Amino acid sequence: MSLNIDENGTITIYQGDSGEIAVTGLDETKNYVVYFAIQDKNRKLVGQELYVSANKTGSVSFFLTSDYTDLLTVPKGKAFETYTYGVKACDVEAETEDTLFVSNGNYGDVNNIIVYPRKVMGG
Repeated sequence: MSLNIDENGTITIYQGDSGEIAVTGLDETKNYVVYFAIQDKNRKLVGQELYVSANKTGSVSFFLTSDYTDLLTVPKGKAFETYTYGVKACDVEAETEDTLFVSNGNYGDVNNIIVYPRKVMGG
């Protein structure tokens, strides 16, 4: 696994690699379904939104498969490509939705994913 998340919430990964993203600090009294989505530079959704039920726990994890991250392409001749991501917690019982801030974020801040070109195809 070569996925890295820095203190600012920026994810760095090679195209086609897999990795896990943990979302912590959820309110354990709420029955959240948590969503994760990636967008390209034109704010177009890449792949499908991922989602997982928190079941009144304080954290969830998303596993990005190699097939999923293979959709994060890097144009030929570029060293890397930047995508953005978002996380939303939806309270099933109260019918509320909250976009979560990553690492002390503010409204309008973006959460980046830096994608480097595939180094080797592998199995």
